[in-house]
Amino acid sequence: MTAKIVQLTPSPTSLRTSAASVLLDSARFSAVCPTCNDTRSQLGYTARTLSRLLGRNRPIEAYCVICNGFWSISAEERARLAAELQLARP
Repeated sequence: MTAKIVQLTPSPTSLRTSAASVLLDSARFSAVCPTCNDTRSQLGYTARTLSRLLGRNRPIEAYCVICNGFWSISAEERARLAAELQLARP
């Protein structure tokens, strides 16, 4: 018995990988690294996730590619982020 291999062409919507999807759908914000004191642009959280974390008073982590370190954003950064998310709502 021989088996026939059928190649399915993916639909354009399924071409986006989950990692690419997260980066494309993420809300960009900036945070100051406590080690090098440089402002770093942050990706990886969607606006909905950020709103949920802010509303539940949960930590929001940021990352510095130079220092290779994570930290929780400050209260001032949280307030600025909350204001930016309120402005971005339709």
